[in-house]
Amino acid sequence: MNSETGAVVRTTSLRTRKFKIRWTPILFLLPSIIVFLLFKYYMIFSAIHISLHNYDIVNPPGKFVGLENYFLFLKTKTFWLALKNTFIMFFLSVAIVFWVPIVQAIFLSGIKRANAVYRVLYQIPAILPLVAGLLLWKWMYNPDRGLFNYLLGKVGLGPYGWLNDMAMTKFAIVLPGFFSSGGVGVLLYYAAIKSIPSDLFESAKIDGCGPWKRLYYIVLPNIRFVIFIQFITFLSGVLLAFDNIFIMTQGGPADASLVVSLLIQRSAFEQYNFGMSAALSFFMFIIIAIITVIQFKLQKEGD
Repeated sequence: MNSETGAVVRTTSLRTRKFKIRWTPILFLLPSIIVFLLFKYYMIFSAIHISLHNYDIVNPPGKFVGLENYFLFLKTKTFWLALKNTFIMFFLSVAIVFWVPIVQAIFLSGIKRANAVYRVLYQIPAILPLVAGLLLWKWMYNPDRGLFNYLLGKVGLGPYGWLNDMAMTKFAIVLPGFFSSGGVGVLLYYAAIKSIPSDLFESAKIDGCGPWKRLYYIVLPNIRFVIFIQFITFLSGVLLAFDNIFIMTQGGPADASLVVSLLIQRSAFEQYNFGMSAALSFFMFIIIAIITVIQFKLQKEGD
């Protein structure tokens, strides 16, 4: 075999290897891909389709109305109140809840003895059923027989309306998240912190950097990407929050805690206006998508 023939054979072999399909990983991923396409993308396109119709349960999809459902809810004061409350809840959650797992992970990374025990303890709030925890908080908020007003009364404060007070209800809804914000988020931040080379901390200590400077110049820059990813997840979770608000206030008092997710539920299951409900859902999807894209661009510029 001459050199030219050998080169042709090697080239053919490389092309064969290059275009060879590995079926084993595809078969393992196939179930999750099918589920993702079915319960994510199909639902999104189905919601878009329904939002363009005056949906009729008996004879779906009903009359085609185009963008009429979108124009209808954009003209209502209830929608703009719900959107305003949604973003107020979001900013309150960022101020009260989002940073807590980061602080927990920082303290956890500094614990040497019984570290595994503390990591398990941080997961306990995530094990508690959400509804049970919220009902417990609702009982503690009771203005007449609740634990909070009882304890505050011992020091001469209160009583407070909590969930019945229009000025306090948003804060009262967000507050439980401060005490139950452990879970997987803490472990993600903890793993990111522990992946930082120890040489950086040792060099910083030799140069005279204190704990705050090490936190600002070493820890936070190195876990910035994890913070960014967690913020995107946190963003969508808060803007689409439903369970905690529905269980505690159902949007009251006087729509002070009415958010878009509750408005979607009311449109669909109380007014049976599924077209309007789908339009509201897709509108929130667009808002979250736009904010996410902006966040990605800011992240790239920061890098």
